[in-house]
Amino acid sequence: MKNKFLLLTWLLAVPLLWGGCDKPLFKTDRGSIAQPDELPPITTTGEGTFACKINGVNWQRCGGNLKDSSLSGNWSPNYKIFQLSAFRDCEGFNDSVSISAYLDSLGRYDLHRGNYFNADLPCLDRWPSFYSLLDSADNWVEILNLDTKEFIVSGTFQCTLVHEECGDTIFITDGRFDYDWAN
Repeated sequence: MKNKFLLLTWLLAVPLLWGGCDKPLFKTDRGSIAQPDELPPITTTGEGTFACKINGVNWQRCGGNLKDSSLSGNWSPNYKIFQLSAFRDCEGFNDSVSISAYLDSLGRYDLHRGNYFNADLPCLDRWPSFYSLLDSADNWVEILNLDTKEFIVSGTFQCTLVHEECGDTIFITDGRFDYDWAN
């Protein structure tokens, strides 16, 4: 009898609690979420920044799904490949930007790979479930600092990505990053 009473109380209380919530239970309308007014400045001291514009809208990493960070990457001296991924898992967003290039010093390089993943993509059930580089576009990364003793890589980038299955193209411009891959 006691268990039935607790169950009945719980079943009556839950709808009342839901009605008092200020936050919706489902996804937030992205148009109502504030975006950063400005991108962070271009720096070369390992500040941990990653930002860009996607189709003209400011995009900046946030949240923490990789060991309490939203930025992951490295530069391999043996293979001369640089990889960097930034995640935005906050305020109703769940997407990521990744870039990689073969490089060995300061300068401008063609991107080897670039991806954009959006968990809210309407055609997410199609493979691949991310945008990838449009080969005919001007996809590049410019390395402004590659400090192998302090493990810092900094630079700027731009790329055009396409999702052929969804029939959509996005333009990433004004990209900048300043990453300390040892921390």
